[in-house]
Amino acid sequence: MASKRTFAIFTLLFLLVAPNLHAAKCSNASVNGTYAYSTHGFTEVTPDISSAGFAPFAQTGVIVYDGHGAITSGTFTYSTTTANGGSFRGTFTGSYTVNGDCSGTALVDLGDGTIFHFDLVVQGLSKHTFINTDAGVFISVYSFQRISGEKQEAATQ
Repeated sequence: MASKRTFAIFTLLFLLVAPNLHAAKCSNASVNGTYAYSTHGFTEVTPDISSAGFAPFAQTGVIVYDGHGAITSGTFTYSTTTANGGSFRGTFTGSYTVNGDCSGTALVDLGDGTIFHFDLVVQGLSKHTFINTDAGVFISVYSFQRISGEKQEAATQ
């Protein structure tokens, strides 16, 4: 009888403590350094380009986070089917917030009045994803991989 009671007490304690053992521990410092990224999806186009109203695109670039909530710089190359050519390049800055559960948001400013909003998920010390949340924008998921920056120990503090 005592072993059943002991088992029940340990099971209850484990269930109370276990969620906290695996709780995410993220912050703005979890995204720090230089990351390469890529995405592909669909963009709106005029009917002379596609009767469906959209065409595929691809994008790649580099983004730099300061570990404190600022996107200090970024570059992109964007390629799609358009009437006047298929590729263009640009730069951006922005801001981000990472919550303790490793979710967050980001704002990207192209510097010409164009602003994009994203939800983000930190998947580890060197990887995270974005998804665009602007109304009327086709779904696009961006995958980021750190290529330089703070060491792992510094990124978790």
